[in-house]
Amino acid sequence: MSSGDAKDPSREVNLILPRSWRVESTDAFGSVGMFLAGVVMVTKNRYLVWPVLVLSISGVMNQRPMRYKDSGNSPWTNLTIELCTCKPF
Repeated sequence: MSSGDAKDPSREVNLILPRSWRVESTDAFGSVGMFLAGVVMVTKNRYLVWPVLVLSISGVMNQRPMRYKDSGNSPWTNLTIELCTCKPF
C-alpha cells in the first residue's frame, strides 16, 4: 500500500482516553436556570418560563459526567424543577 493510504493497517494507533475531564469553569447555565426557575415560582411570571426551559434543555445537552468534584448539580434535576415551573401555567 502507498504511504498516503488512510486504510493502511500499519498507520493504526490505539485510542487513549483522558484520565479526567478538564474543568474550564462552573456550569453557568445550570445555576442561572435554577435561579430563574425559583424566580418564576415566586413571581408566577409566565413569560420567564420559556427562557428557563431553554436553559434547562441546554444544560442537559451539554452535561458532563458526574465523576469529577465540581459536578454538584445534575442537569436532569434542573430540568425536572424547571418543568415543574411550567405546570401551573
